[in-house]
Amino acid sequence: MNQEISKYELIELIANDLTAFLQADAILYLMKDGYSKEEYNRMFQAMKEDLSTRLEQK
Repeated sequence: MNQEISKYELIELIANDLTAFLQADAILYLMKDGYSKEEYNRMFQAMKEDLSTRLEQK
C-alpha cells in the first residue's frame, strides 16, 4: 500500500478479511454435498489462496 494506515485500521482490515473468509467457508461447507470432493477441495484451496494474497497485500 502506498498510503500509511494505522495499526488499528490494519487490524480492522485483517479482521474483515478473516470474517469474509469464514463466512464463505461456512457457506461452501454447507453446500459441499452439491459438489464432488475434488471440486470442493479446489474451491476451498482457491479461497485460502485469495485470503493469503489479501493478507500479503496489507
